[in-house]
Amino acid sequence: MLCLLTVACSRTHRNDRVPTGAGPLIVVYKAVIDDGHGPVRGAKLAVWAERPDRLHAELIAPVGGVTFTIDAGGGKVCIVDVAEAIAYVGEDGPRAIEALTGVGLSVADAVTALFDGVVPPGLTVTRAGSAMGSLPESLRIADGTRSLALDRVRFERANTDPRKLGTGVPPANLVVLPIDRLAPEASGEPHPVGADR
Repeated sequence: MLCLLTVACSRTHRNDRVPTGAGPLIVVYKAVIDDGHGPVRGAKLAVWAERPDRLHAELIAPVGGVTFTIDAGGGKVCIVDVAEAIAYVGEDGPRAIEALTGVGLSVADAVTALFDGVVPPGLTVTRAGSAMGSLPESLRIADGTRSLALDRVRFERANTDPRKLGTGVPPANLVVLPIDRLAPEASGEPHPVGADR
């Protein structure tokens, strides 16, 4: 499985230095999910993105390392529950990100929000820092009372071929289930991303 785990092992204070090197540029964010009743979950999120709809992100719990990865591109999405060794696959749509964060937007819309601060009608976005067309310093996307907030911690360089990022193809040797099995309506609430299990 592709893993950017090295980003989880370095210091957590703010570092705006962009590292040299040829590997894909990764931005590590502090991520906070608010279910409408106040912030309920926090984690780190390592993000690589490319227009129009390529995204690779790894959710890093406060303790225990990477818990989920999302990899998407070309209209396909794959979310891996690392602890359970299950890959949830399907077409890109709002349910993939909503299942993890409670905020309903497609991967393509998430990439547009990251780069341009634009979201579909019904959602609101606040984007700060970094020029349009690059990953932001901070981003908050709200879907009614639910929201996802990202605040940049540092930049990293991935030690992988960028052609292996943003494909939506599940890693080998995992149980593969349809993305609907991860959808929030299956359990009545978003998946417990960043929460203790």
